[in-house]
Amino acid sequence: MKNSIEAIWKEGFLSEKNLVVPKINDLYNQKSKHVVDNIRRMFRINLIVIVVLSIILPIVHYFVDAFWQGVATSILLLFTGWYNKVQMNGIKALDPGATSFDYLKSFDGWLRETLSRSEKLMRFSYPLYFLIAVSTIWSTWNNQEKLIMATRQRFSGSIFIANVPLFAIIVVGIVTVLMFLFADRIYKWDIRLMYGRVFAKLEETIAEMEELRQGK
Repeated sequence: MKNSIEAIWKEGFLSEKNLVVPKINDLYNQKSKHVVDNIRRMFRINLIVIVVLSIILPIVHYFVDAFWQGVATSILLLFTGWYNKVQMNGIKALDPGATSFDYLKSFDGWLRETLSRSEKLMRFSYPLYFLIAVSTIWSTWNNQEKLIMATRQRFSGSIFIANVPLFAIIVVGIVTVLMFLFADRIYKWDIRLMYGRVFAKLEETIAEMEELRQGK
């Protein structure tokens, strides 16, 4: 796969008939390669972070008496990492015989499609992460007898379910539903935070190459 990609960049995104200065061709080939390599490297780093967190979180949760919540988080993280790894394998399906410009366009299309599928997955993952976090807090809370008594006294007129005020349970339910409904916006914000700069560079490079092809 590596040799195929390197061959793509060597072929260039324009034929010599359409490019006046060959050095410009080389410049954009290198720029394109740099952009794609950066995105792929960030994806790999993200996978490594997911694996590391999946190992650390159960240990951390064990010391706050919420071991199984840590295990649940770890399983969810590993599933997300596995799904992302499968999606990354889709790069191999891109046409290795295309020019660097065509490959960059194909890569951009693959990236958009992959993010769209991941967005649907996160619609369910975000609420699950939130509920696991709430469950962790609840497990820790349940071991704080003094705090529970103080809360019961403070909200003596409230209904309690398993030492938790009913209004708190209602708030958690509302937030969970909102996270499900607005998961697409949360995911887009998350992606912009992590990959916004390199994705913008990808769009910028494609726009510049298209402009050059049109002779503007």
